[in-house]
Amino acid sequence: MGVVGYEGHGAIFARELNAGLGAKIGLAVTHVWHRDPIAQEEKGKYGFVVVSSPEEMIGKVDGVFIAETLPFRYPRLAAPFIKAGVRTFLNRPLAASAEEAARLMKLGRDCGNPVLAASALAVDPRVLEIRRARADFAPLKVVNVTGPSDHFWNYVPHLISALVGALGPGIEEIQTHDLAFDQEGILIRNPLVVFFRYGAASDIGPVRGTLQMVPGGGSGDWYGFRMKLYGSKESPEYELFRTAEGESAWMPTYRVLMDFFSQGKRPLNDAELFEVPLVLDMIKKSGIEKRPVLRSEYRAVLSLLDPSAPGPKLDR
Repeated sequence: MGVVGYEGHGAIFARELNAGLGAKIGLAVTHVWHRDPIAQEEKGKYGFVVVSSPEEMIGKVDGVFIAETLPFRYPRLAAPFIKAGVRTFLNRPLAASAEEAARLMKLGRDCGNPVLAASALAVDPRVLEIRRARADFAPLKVVNVTGPSDHFWNYVPHLISALVGALGPGIEEIQTHDLAFDQEGILIRNPLVVFFRYGAASDIGPVRGTLQMVPGGGSGDWYGFRMKLYGSKESPEYELFRTAEGESAWMPTYRVLMDFFSQGKRPLNDAELFEVPLVLDMIKKSGIEKRPVLRSEYRAVLSLLDPSAPGPKLDR
């Protein structure tokens, strides 16, 4: 595969896969592009080719991972690959706004080359276990998800992905409390608490709950991600992102990449895929405007993916 953005997960995956794991599972990083120079030592140690533009990878890779840490350039970086028929996996979130995400998904549909984006928590074995077991707590009433970080763009999508992975799409209302960005608009200054409410017509009914992001703590204080469900009975507190002993923490993601690049298989349907950037946009909007935000406010954006949906339309 090719990697666009040798930072964050792009660099982590290249180093781990090309250090031996990739040869065992059949997945390797062969081409890399980064906006800044890559050290010769990295190129020599991990054996990938550095290209001068992302488009140079087209025709040379089975798939591409758009891996820049921040999502603001994802549409521009991904579009040439989508149009060329290269299977395109984007780091979470799919895009920085609901509209950009919808347009990327529409471009994939129009080109016959559907895109994929997934947090590791979207395909986490424990999240999938919760999804299978959620009927045990029916009627489900309240769900809480907590995670540790001050990085809005990297970690809030993890919380949303865990929730959607476990319960599915259909969030109707978001109320964000105490959202305060740093000067660059990337890190949060306060613990972030988000109230959500699913629609009554969703598969799980009008479930309510919170997403909580807690910044701070040292390197030894990582407490990971937690989820707890309340309904007809109380669930245990589920610890998320816990892989089998001796296995790479990224193996569930690598399996998704292999299936997607080789066969076009996607573990998420379009509704689940779009829910993450939609809810992220709602969280940001609610926090900035200091008011509840409803799904119905995005009817025009939703019309990009469902032209038959009622309400205003955006230019397609």
